[in-house]
Amino acid sequence: MVRGAAAHFFLKEEEYERYYPLVLGVFQNNEFLVADSDRVEDRSILKGIPRSGSGHGLEVEIRRRPKGVDVHVLVVPLDELPEEPGRYLSREGVFATLQPDAGSGSTLNRLLPSLKRVGGGPPRDPQFDRRPHQVPSWIFFDLKGGAVSGVLGTVLGTVAGSYALFWAPDGAYRSNEALLAVLLFVLAPWFSGIWARSAVRGAAAGFVTVFVPILLYAVSVLGYGLPDLLRAPGMPTVDTLLDVFGGLALMVPAALGVLGAIPGAIAGGVGGKIFPLREPKPKSTD
Repeated sequence: MVRGAAAHFFLKEEEYERYYPLVLGVFQNNEFLVADSDRVEDRSILKGIPRSGSGHGLEVEIRRRPKGVDVHVLVVPLDELPEEPGRYLSREGVFATLQPDAGSGSTLNRLLPSLKRVGGGPPRDPQFDRRPHQVPSWIFFDLKGGAVSGVLGTVLGTVAGSYALFWAPDGAYRSNEALLAVLLFVLAPWFSGIWARSAVRGAAAGFVTVFVPILLYAVSVLGYGLPDLLRAPGMPTVDTLLDVFGGLALMVPAALGVLGAIPGAIAGGVGGKIFPLREPKPKSTD
């Protein structure tokens, strides 16, 4: 069992970019050296060791939230702190099994007042700060984390796929099943996935974009409801799959959703390269 002391707190209206250098200042003022760190766009973690080489080690994890930052602080005896680069006790679930340590608790109590200090930057002149603070930040297109943009892209892609299948005006493409399949199974999930900006989120977005329209189509074809959605000539391939699956026909939307997850994942990877969620790590100069 790891011995130590921990604290968790939320700093309302504190900015992630402004709080990170404040933590670095706390390290410096309390004679800690930054032994390792991992910083991305919405969270970061720092590992500190005492400048003297003995005493207690420190880990501070910061997580961006819509209205502030979450802070997790862990203090342990120095011999308990992992020496391997990239390994952090905070990410190994030690908080639940942490054994009390008086020395670590004393060090933690000494650090907390500095870490809980907010407003590290100059106050903003209210004459020029006209944003209503009770409104969530994502309303103002603060889409750095990727979650909101992924949801918006998925909704737009799903609506576009449904429109092509159910409500688009009659035209040559209505009798061209291959073109309709490309629109529904490739282009729509690709659009949803690229907004997700990661392969995993893109796969989920692509799945939903295909699953929802095909589920509505299957419900209409099988006579379970939504009769007004069914239009001629429909999608003969999907109709055939529904007949083949028989009593498990409602599994067809899920199977085709997995198919749509493939272009969605590829598009998500491409979107992540164009607008990365993580800050690129500097190349080593060694």
